Amino acid sequence: MWQLAFRIGVGILLLIHGFAHWQITTAWGSKTSVSSWLLPSMQPETLQSMGTFLWVTTLLAFVITGIVLFAGWEWWRALAIVSSLLSLLVIGIFWQPNMILGAAVNVAVLVALLWVHWPSPQLLGA
Repeated sequence: MWQLAFRIGVGILLLIHGFAHWQITTAWGSKTSVSSWLLPSMQPETLQSMGTFLWVTTLLAFVITGIVLFAGWEWWRALAIVSSLLSLLVIGIFWQPNMILGAAVNVAVLVALLWVHWPSPQLLGA
């Protein structure tokens, strides 16, 4: 019973983090100008299209990760790692100081899964 409850809790946290990308994605179209310190010479329209694609992809990656975890499949870890790395890449490209919390969450996910090896498959049942 605890395994299922814990798996649902972690899955919900992954979904919440994914939907934080939705907030960025929906606000993205309302920006008057999009910029990137990494790609300063790219046309704003192209940069905005690329950003929208990357934010939506990251959103979907985290949502799928949460669903895979809910289903109890062990490969949720690999998806969580890829999702966090993708999110860090997009945050890095379009860095703004208000993205620090999202970056910290991504780093926490990576540290937990890659370094600490937490949560264990026994704890989640997945």
